[in-house]
Amino acid sequence: MCDDCREASQTVRVFTRRAMLALTSGALGAAAMGLWSCRRQPPAPPPPHPDEDEGGPATTSQRAPAPDLGDEVFPDAAGHAIASPTDAPVIIVPRADWTPSRPNLNEIVVMNGISRLTVHHTAGEQTNAWDATVDTLQGIRNFHSGTQPDERHWADIAYHFVIDGAGRAWQARPLAYQGAHVRGHNEHNLGIVLMGNFDKQFPAAAQLIALAGLIAFVRQLYRIPMAEVHTHGELGKTNCPGKNLQAFMDRARKTWALNEPAFTFTRPATTPSTAPATTQ
Repeated sequence: MCDDCREASQTVRVFTRRAMLALTSGALGAAAMGLWSCRRQPPAPPPPHPDEDEGGPATTSQRAPAPDLGDEVFPDAAGHAIASPTDAPVIIVPRADWTPSRPNLNEIVVMNGISRLTVHHTAGEQTNAWDATVDTLQGIRNFHSGTQPDERHWADIAYHFVIDGAGRAWQARPLAYQGAHVRGHNEHNLGIVLMGNFDKQFPAAAQLIALAGLIAFVRQLYRIPMAEVHTHGELGKTNCPGKNLQAFMDRARKTWALNEPAFTFTRPATTPSTAPATTQ
């Protein structure tokens, strides 16, 4: 971890050899099989996300503003907390720690329950330092929510969680609202993105540990079946999440499936107030 990383106990975890062995001997060990290490790249200004499938809406704006459901990290469909960030087996950085901005409620749609998740890469820098990651997150959010001709015009940052090179999981779009990360598949879909371009580099070991832990936690919390754990390229025309992260997901899901519980999910009836007229 870089010298300028923030040394706060609640946001920095050092993965020693002993800790790695403990993980590989437990439930997360199987989930985090095939870990890779990679050379850290210096921070740089965040580029736009260059996915071929932009992930956002192709329809018109929502008929009425969405309700303010708050910004709980792990909410139910009504926005009430059903777990604390400290319950998760990974470092969770609350949204308020990197931005004071709120989603545009006139353009956002409520999630109305979670039944699947999708993994992405940013196709940009793999930052480790706190300030560099904050700058990158703000740049991605500004690009996604900006109103200039070359920006996305979405309600907020597209993803729900962003995992940096140090293995921290940053809360992005509040999970009470649909993301804008897979065009045509945003309903009930939790979006996780890893920082880096995994067609050109490998995910950091800390990123894969965090990804495996976060997936295991939200699958249990929201009863997401293994068949609904996707990568972006499996749902849209895109190279995301990059060949190296895709290879990890292919191997890891086979291991996770060995202990697959019989999760079920009943989709709630759609009402006019929660109808997915748009998925921004």
